[in-house]
Amino acid sequence: MAETTKPDKHLVREYMDRRTHAEHEPPPSADEIRRILGWELIPHNNEPEAEP
Repeated sequence: MAETTKPDKHLVREYMDRRTHAEHEPPPSADEIRRILGWELIPHNNEPEAEP
């Protein structure tokens, strides 16, 4: 049987600290999301939304 090893407690704590305290970038703007998804290529999506 293969013997499994566990990381040291301090290595796990360091990993969790890096993971939970990592700086995350803010989400992209709506226009950037549309560009990434290619929605500006669809003619209907380029029309301004109608006022209710």
